[in-house]
Amino acid sequence: MSLHMNAFECPFSYHGRKNPKQIALVSAQTNWDYKTCHQVIETLAAALKQQGVKSGDRVAIYPTLEFSTPLLFFALFRLGAICCPLNTYSPLNQLPQTLDALTATYFVFPNTLKKKIPQVKQIALTFETLLKKSPSLSTDSHFLSKDARATYLMTSGTTQTPKIACHSLGNHYYSALGSNAYLPVQAGDRWLLSLPLYHVAGIALLFRTFLAGATVVIPEGKPHEVTTVLNSKATHVSFIPTQLQRLLDSASYSNLLKIQHQLKSILLGGSSIDTSLIQTCREQGLSVFPSYGMTEMSSQICTQFTTDCSAFSLGHPLPYREIAIDSKNEIQVRGKTLFLGYLNEQKSLNLPLDLNGFFATGDLGVYSPKSGLQIHGRKDRLFISGGENIYPEEIETYLRQVEGMIEVRIEPKLDEEFGMRPVAFIQSSKSYHQEELQDYLGSFLPKYKIPIAFYPLKKGASKGLKSQL
Repeated sequence: MSLHMNAFECPFSYHGRKNPKQIALVSAQTNWDYKTCHQVIETLAAALKQQGVKSGDRVAIYPTLEFSTPLLFFALFRLGAICCPLNTYSPLNQLPQTLDALTATYFVFPNTLKKKIPQVKQIALTFETLLKKSPSLSTDSHFLSKDARATYLMTSGTTQTPKIACHSLGNHYYSALGSNAYLPVQAGDRWLLSLPLYHVAGIALLFRTFLAGATVVIPEGKPHEVTTVLNSKATHVSFIPTQLQRLLDSASYSNLLKIQHQLKSILLGGSSIDTSLIQTCREQGLSVFPSYGMTEMSSQICTQFTTDCSAFSLGHPLPYREIAIDSKNEIQVRGKTLFLGYLNEQKSLNLPLDLNGFFATGDLGVYSPKSGLQIHGRKDRLFISGGENIYPEEIETYLRQVEGMIEVRIEPKLDEEFGMRPVAFIQSSKSYHQEELQDYLGSFLPKYKIPIAFYPLKKGASKGLKSQL
């Protein structure tokens, strides 16, 4: 792909010239090739410019799964505007505060929401209004500055107060290049849009696919449903563990065989990954690649590409990323994919780094050049029992492998002798005596890590458990 010293050509203008008939976007109803998408992006950019959108403006969008949504992202990138995708699950009555926090000057949304959204002070535009402008026939090249601010993404991490993370176009670009170097994507491949576009992983999916000249498939149903995967003819999918588990649970043997032959790769990330899930996939002949990533590093950091499933290993850093483990076992990261910083109250960016330019992830783990990265848990969940470090995620991992286990949460409970002791909240489709589970855990863990009590966990009630202890 053509590139300048500190810029890269928009993939739609590039492939619109080189491979104009190659399909870029497809759904059950229609498909658009790269030339058509390039022209639609030109149309959107011209319409936005006509409305006054300029470089540096923050444009909030309601990212529904429509054809025009991914193209709107790139129209904003061409103008040098900052794309601020909103969480489509957030209550609409919170919209004014969210737009103000993002310092948005414009808000773009689908016409179907016109009667539902509250009054906002930002300039409000609909997708349909922008697309009414006469289609552009330009075939000009469009180079995008890697240094330009590209996105503002709301991220809460493990806190209750959302942070706003700012990424450059270069962050997203190098994230895609590093991933594609080990997980090849090419023209003719089809990546199912299985993650929301208000998450960095969804945006990473777009960059990986479009830079490679491949096809993004808009799902017709829920991405993890068997019929959705099969009907999409996808060759690549990105899943979180819950989605993948639901796919496996609902697929018949014959459909699993079809999925096995159809999918080249399943990129898995987003939360704690059980090795039993990886092993089940590989026993079914599915090419699954567990990964470790975060918003602040533009999605992927490490990915395990070997089919030999080492316990808890999440592989090695991808190109353009570096990791280090500090003296307290906290994972540190840096590289070309490291975001520009958090938007602070003064509306400037704050990037907390150490003297060597590393960003502290808040995750605890170990790294070996041979076995790769192993995650122990979150720094803010670590507690000490009788002088020993307890990582709740380690205990949760083993409990999740118990037959019938649906949800697990380990929390510390005050103890006069040891300071803290672990207790477990569980939801299971089978009944177990406490002693059974303790004996099972005793096969893997030292005694001080075995929960002293097990409590029932109501569905979806994993947050706020500490107040019950």
